[in-house]
Amino acid sequence: MEIKNTGNQLFKTNTSYKYTIMRIIMLFVITVVIGFEIFALNSIKNYYQSSLVGSMLNQAKINQLQFNNYTNKYDLDDIIIGDKNAFYRSNETQVQILDNSGIVLFDSSATNEVGKELVKTDVLDAKDGKRATFKHKNEMTNEEVLSLSYPLIAEDSQAGILRLTSSMKKVNQRVKADMVFYILFGIIIIVSAFFVSLIVSQKVIAPISQLIDTSEKLAAGDFNAKVDISGNNELSELGATLNFMSENIVKKEDMKNEFISSVSHELRTPLTSIKGWAVTLQSSEIQKDTDMLNQGLSIIEGEGDRLSMMVEDLLDFSRLQSSTFKYEKDKLDIVSLVEQVHTQLLPRAVNENINFTFTSIYKSIMVFADKNRMKEVFINIIDNAIKFTPDGGNIDILIEQNDNNVSISIKDNGEGIKEDEIAFVSSKFYKGSSSKSQTGLGLSICEEIIKAHDGKLIIKSKYGTGTSVIVEIPRLEDDKED
Repeated sequence: MEIKNTGNQLFKTNTSYKYTIMRIIMLFVITVVIGFEIFALNSIKNYYQSSLVGSMLNQAKINQLQFNNYTNKYDLDDIIIGDKNAFYRSNETQVQILDNSGIVLFDSSATNEVGKELVKTDVLDAKDGKRATFKHKNEMTNEEVLSLSYPLIAEDSQAGILRLTSSMKKVNQRVKADMVFYILFGIIIIVSAFFVSLIVSQKVIAPISQLIDTSEKLAAGDFNAKVDISGNNELSELGATLNFMSENIVKKEDMKNEFISSVSHELRTPLTSIKGWAVTLQSSEIQKDTDMLNQGLSIIEGEGDRLSMMVEDLLDFSRLQSSTFKYEKDKLDIVSLVEQVHTQLLPRAVNENINFTFTSIYKSIMVFADKNRMKEVFINIIDNAIKFTPDGGNIDILIEQNDNNVSISIKDNGEGIKEDEIAFVSSKFYKGSSSKSQTGLGLSICEEIIKAHDGKLIIKSKYGTGTSVIVEIPRLEDDKED
């Protein structure tokens, strides 16, 4: 039930990502379209307004030429009284003539502004000899209009002001007509962007959905599930990692099952032997046979030791995996410790007819470590070396150091490790193909201990030639030479 709920939650996340991608794309497109529409509206308005101003300005220049024809004979008042329509006969706009103080002398539309002073911004600029425009609303019709005030020049001096006013109705109609096209174009872009974002989001989410489906299968225990994502991107790398993880899980499961089967077999064998001899030794006839009695007791003792070793490995493994396990670390002379282990195991090596040597040019190298655990590491490694080294072989221990680490190498010329097994020999439950392998926990326990001491376990081997196991751990800071 929990797995199912997790899957549903993942599906919700997937859906959320899909619509998040769509929202981002649509927000971007809509923002761009709105910005374009605003830009288009302003551009069209400026274009048509500029055209209108240009037309009014041309008309004002024509009126200026007409005014120049009269200035030699008449002043401005006479011109207005004598031939008013000279200034507006060809104009479609409202024409006003003002004196230099801004008072309206003539208005072609006969408004009530005649005789009044205009204080509009365009008129004020025209008083200073500048031509200017002013957009405002006609007070009578309430429509938007544009006024152009143009200084009238006579004999290098300003004689008055010509003010042309034109309706903005046609300009606004043209702007609206053009904007309909641009708005339709924007709507088409937004609709197209919606479908594109839908396709893109589905394409992006599809591999994520596949990853989720595969993850749910793995969570449900189907470790053979695989992700089929091609390409060279982050999602394909994640898919490859997930596939690699599932393969490792399968390998670990196989190793665990093999370990359980192997341990069951290993435990059954000594138990069967112990039980058999225990029953045999209860016979009154056997109890009289001292040699047989001693042989049986010796076998029981040996098998008991085997059981004890297996159980100890299992207990060690369990303890090291526990989050409550504490290492008792202290200053430790690693040279002295390794030498003690060499002395302890030397009789066994001699008994196996193995040449077992210890070499160190250093009398003392201090580390910060758990003495009992580090001793367990070296006993385990050397025990493996003795076990896999043939009669008459060699095992050499060499201690070296550099600025930061101390290196302890245990090298033998035994049967070695197959190339395809080297990567797994320190894995939990891995026993390898050798018949001499036991629980498959020894090197795994060693690696756990060494990692807890911030060190490394390095295994080098060539099948049929021998193996080197190297333990590297940090030296104490105050023990490092300057």
